Amino acid sequence: MNSNKPFTYFFLLAFAFWLLPFMFRLFMVEIPQIDDAKLQQFPRTRNRAMQESIQYLSAGNKQGTFVSIFKNNIKSCIFNILGGVFLGLGTLVNLIYNGFIFADIYVSSHNAGISTSMLLKLTLPHSFELIGIWLSGGIGFYIAWLIICFMRGKENFTPKICKLIGIYSAIMFLIILSAAYVEAFISSTFL
Repeated sequence: MNSNKPFTYFFLLAFAFWLLPFMFRLFMVEIPQIDDAKLQQFPRTRNRAMQESIQYLSAGNKQGTFVSIFKNNIKSCIFNILGGVFLGLGTLVNLIYNGFIFADIYVSSHNAGISTSMLLKLTLPHSFELIGIWLSGGIGFYIAWLIICFMRGKENFTPKICKLIGIYSAIMFLIILSAAYVEAFISSTFL
């Protein structure tokens, strides 16, 4: 059996599970705005990884920004891959969450007065990181499929399949590493 063909389908499935909540949040869901005076009464509950990256950027520490962005993105990818062990449920939830949050950041930034052209200028140079996220989702779904096939007695984890998963994981790692570098050292110069 050709192992690449099912993986292509799982990559596309990962893309679809990311894209659907992205589009849903972008065009359908309107999150109510909170009055700033009321917001001051509550403790800040911002995304810790984003807050850390902003602190590094504000201090002019691009290496720290790079490490922070890379850590955040690689954690998401590892969660996608390991989600396959839980028959893809962890992968599915993480892709849906990522798609929704990605769109939420765009909508929130746009509502804060950042133009669409500026948003694209800030994010397009490193947007290929999404390919790494979708690739890790495809790996997770592929692992889930292999586990299901194994439980049904149809397929074993052969060295060829393990090598293929390793190659795709290495490609995903390089994509995430490169995107973090571009985001920290190139995209951040547009701020």
